Amino acid sequence: MSGPGAPGPPYLAAHEISEIVDRLGREISADHASGLVLVGLLKGSVCLVADLARRIGVGCGVDFLALAPYGSGGQRISIAKDLDVDVLGRDVVLAVDIVDRGLTVSYVRRLLGERGARSVEVCTLLDRASRRLLPVDLRYVGHTIGEEYVVGYGLDADERYRNLPGLHVLEDGQRQGHPSREI
Repeated sequence: MSGPGAPGPPYLAAHEISEIVDRLGREISADHASGLVLVGLLKGSVCLVADLARRIGVGCGVDFLALAPYGSGGQRISIAKDLDVDVLGRDVVLAVDIVDRGLTVSYVRRLLGERGARSVEVCTLLDRASRRLLPVDLRYVGHTIGEEYVVGYGLDADERYRNLPGLHVLEDGQRQGHPSREI
């Protein structure tokens, strides 16, 4: 799969991701017997949310939230696509592709709490704790990642490679301008 403009070596194969998502689905189901709302952050979490929703064995609503930076330097966040589901009094599991600095997840947890969610827990496919700027409580972690920049399974580089079934390391020359995926 290597070559000019192509992702590099495999990081996690599709079957490994499937096993991770199976485990996460079982853990979430065990903790939320009375049901939950699964909220995905667009666009990176689309594959995770689709697969995870099918593996959660309890009542599960699904919705998406999209954030965008506004202002100079992207220092503030705006909501580009808001939830359609009311989270008031409900347990929410926030599904994200990767937690890096912790800024986006902290913002969304606070937002959902302000909207009256009974609980907000975070489920991430990838946790990059080495870059954390804000402490974040991650209840469900699929895999811990180092400094590799990966694409596939919803994660992109300039809107490319989201459709790959596995995760692949993006070579250094291909990821210029991609220091973090967070807003």
